[in-house]
Amino acid sequence: MTPASTTVNRHLLKVDGLAEEPVHSAQCVRIVVDERWAASRSGQLLASCLLNLLSRQTELVGTIQIIAPQIKSLIALPNGEAAGDFPACLECIASWAIKRPATIVILDATTTTMPEADATVMIGSNVSARSGIALFAVGDGWKAWVGSPDKAPLNLIPDKANPLGPFLAAALAAGEIFKRFRGLLRGRFLDCDGYSLWSGKVSSDWDELEDGPELMGARLRPIHVVGAGAVGNGLAYVLANAQLAEAFSLFIDDDTYDDTSLNRCFLAGWQDVEHSKVEAVVATLIKSGVGAYAFPGTIKQYLNADRSTLPSDVARQADDLAFEIVVSCVDRGTSRQDLQGLAPTLLFGGSTLGLGARANFYPNRSGAACLSCFNPAEREGERLRDLEKKLRGMDKTDRLAFLCSEGIDPAIVEEYLSAPRCGTVGEAALRQLASRTVAEFSVGFVSLGAALLLAAKLFQQLLFASPAKRGDVTSLNFKNGGYSDSFLAPDDNCEWGCQRRRRG
Repeated sequence: MTPASTTVNRHLLKVDGLAEEPVHSAQCVRIVVDERWAASRSGQLLASCLLNLLSRQTELVGTIQIIAPQIKSLIALPNGEAAGDFPACLECIASWAIKRPATIVILDATTTTMPEADATVMIGSNVSARSGIALFAVGDGWKAWVGSPDKAPLNLIPDKANPLGPFLAAALAAGEIFKRFRGLLRGRFLDCDGYSLWSGKVSSDWDELEDGPELMGARLRPIHVVGAGAVGNGLAYVLANAQLAEAFSLFIDDDTYDDTSLNRCFLAGWQDVEHSKVEAVVATLIKSGVGAYAFPGTIKQYLNADRSTLPSDVARQADDLAFEIVVSCVDRGTSRQDLQGLAPTLLFGGSTLGLGARANFYPNRSGAACLSCFNPAEREGERLRDLEKKLRGMDKTDRLAFLCSEGIDPAIVEEYLSAPRCGTVGEAALRQLASRTVAEFSVGFVSLGAALLLAAKLFQQLLFASPAKRGDVTSLNFKNGGYSDSFLAPDDNCEWGCQRRRRG
């Protein structure tokens, strides 16, 4: 039986700064790509990512129109399959991502009677084919710009292979569409906003934004990624399109996709529901030529599992409990405690909260926070006892209805309540229910934003001898466009005792 929570569109839940109910639904968005950008890798990455994000904004976006010259595709689809001709290949993304997708319409730019649209996103030029709300978006290298077409940087030459800038531009544009359709109460709409993922700076002037080195051809040391949900999907999305000469990523996650996952898991489609999250992620990476391995379990299970099929240098890290590079994409304090306990040489993390995205680097130095700081382990025993007390206080009819609504077999719970014993099926079912997190707001462009901040931090630390000087923490607020670096002081009550251990 499926829990009731799996029917929730989590991007329609309450979140600070937006109206409680959408102000518009089933809207039509037009994406226009000019000839120069359509013929570039950056332009195709931006357009495909934007459509991937918009098609997952179910109930808000009903139709997506595409105007672009037909040209040979320079990219793969998000699931790693060959794309075919651009822009026709974009139609495949929506039907793969969502079972009842938005209607995709390829329009001819020369059509004299163009249908109306509620919003237009222009990639590369300030065209006359605009309808409704108008946005301009470009991304190339480590840079992205989104705002009013009347203030747009025109005549740019997209010549980079790097997916970071194009994906950031897509996330920002999708966020601007979303804010208008959901209803913005606090914050602002982007008007003339440029971002550099290399320097961490913002500017309305594209030329003032600092670009970074090319990723293509670089060699990335093996990484352990724990958590293959939204942020983990986004990190894999970047790795799959970075065209690195060498990379190996091991993804660890014991969870499966449900219906609520699809609004923000960019490498998963509706046919992946009820399948392990790591499977879709690793399948895309392998199709993209990136070395990858899927472990559908917890980090504790991985430490006790057979690793004979892994590359020897990767397996040796777990054998010796000497992890080199670990990336946290988990959303629970207990899991973060477990990862900090591995004491890796380099530790990174990405997370979201409401309309905010964040990435952290946790350097092993005194005075810096660790992953355990401010992430206390959940007290599942207390939650289980509270749930038992609640169930015993219900009459049998109400208890039956409640358990059925949560997708739990009432018979095994009744057996446990009548004779409580640890290790029974009923106890396990109640423990899982007690630890289940309440569905909270989440949306794809914020998750991708966190993944991009995380990927930029990861690449800067691992690939380049002279990285830009950045703070340990980078935040991006889609509600108002705020983007900044900072440092995080340690928690004096850190359960891992990071400062005491470092001094010792």
